[in-house]
Amino acid sequence: MKYLPLVWAALRRKPARTLLTCFSIVTAFFLFGTLQGINVGIAKIMQLTSVSHLMVMSRVNQGAPLPLAHAAQIRSVPGVTAVAPFNVLVGTYQRPNTPVVIIGTDLDAMLKISADLMVAPDQAAAMRRTRNGIIVGVTTAKQYGWKIGDRVPVRGITAKTDGTTDWAFDIVGTYTLQQPDWATRIFANYDFINEAITTGKNQASIFYVGINDPAKSAAISQMIDDRFANSPDQTSTANEKDYLETTLRQIGDINYLVNGVVGAVLFTLLFLTSNTISQSVRERTAELAVLKTLGFTDAAVQWLVLAEALALAMVSAALGVALASRVLPWMTSGPTLSAQGIGAMHVPGLVYGAAAVAALLLALISGVPPAVRARRLNIVTALSGR
Repeated sequence: MKYLPLVWAALRRKPARTLLTCFSIVTAFFLFGTLQGINVGIAKIMQLTSVSHLMVMSRVNQGAPLPLAHAAQIRSVPGVTAVAPFNVLVGTYQRPNTPVVIIGTDLDAMLKISADLMVAPDQAAAMRRTRNGIIVGVTTAKQYGWKIGDRVPVRGITAKTDGTTDWAFDIVGTYTLQQPDWATRIFANYDFINEAITTGKNQASIFYVGINDPAKSAAISQMIDDRFANSPDQTSTANEKDYLETTLRQIGDINYLVNGVVGAVLFTLLFLTSNTISQSVRERTAELAVLKTLGFTDAAVQWLVLAEALALAMVSAALGVALASRVLPWMTSGPTLSAQGIGAMHVPGLVYGAAAVAALLLALISGVPPAVRARRLNIVTALSGR
């Protein structure tokens, strides 16, 4: 501890260079924490998806709506237990820059399909009685400070049959999941939204389907698609897990991309930090020689240089990961992801440990060579300027 002023003085000797190096390390570890947090979040999504839940969408365009009449035909397919249509209402809450997405659906069907969707029985009953009722995910309710009994005014982006764009929903219950952070959706009664809208009436963006045997998901999916093979509204059906894997494959190998980016950034950072520490030691050759003249041992001088590298790397890395832990939940808590049932992602504890190890290795690799040179420094040669 008594040598900390010397380490601090060495770092302050060229403040601009130290700050720029610190900024580079903070940026690198911010990317490290953020990308690894996203990587772990995607892996968690994969764990939560189920092959017993099917998603029926338009074969022509996944964003195109399907007729509500498809629901009855899907329900008649052997092995199907329940069908829930999704009709999405997009609007704003309180301020124009606060978007909300409300999903009109059949809550009873959703409860049959998704076993981890937990709603109190009395609240589900209240949803059946209240046409403009909504069931809100506990995370979203906490975000807005909503509670049961509150009225939520929403301004839609399209006009209603009465000529206005104003909606009013009453919160009749909340739901949670096995992963509470991901309870982000807002469910309303399909009929209430369907009767009031002027466009997209009697349509569904997707049909969420429950089946009685996950092992037959592929066969049931094919039977559903065969029902509409000659229809002008053909369907494409897949279970949640396969659908997500297909979507991610279109992007690429997420794990490979993340590790590749992080590896390239840290490799480049190694050269930058090594150059900074080496240059700092070269500029202070005479000063280090004076320290040895005053009685500092070779080992003490060596550890002073190494402590400088450790302080720079460890403190900057901690700042970068701390910043990532704040920014990542904010980045992944938008209304679009919330409507998909994806909650805020967080930097997992394992990443903090990995960042500490990476910062330590960075400090050692960049700091050991100049520290060894400082240890071997000859006093007479250094003071003579040779």
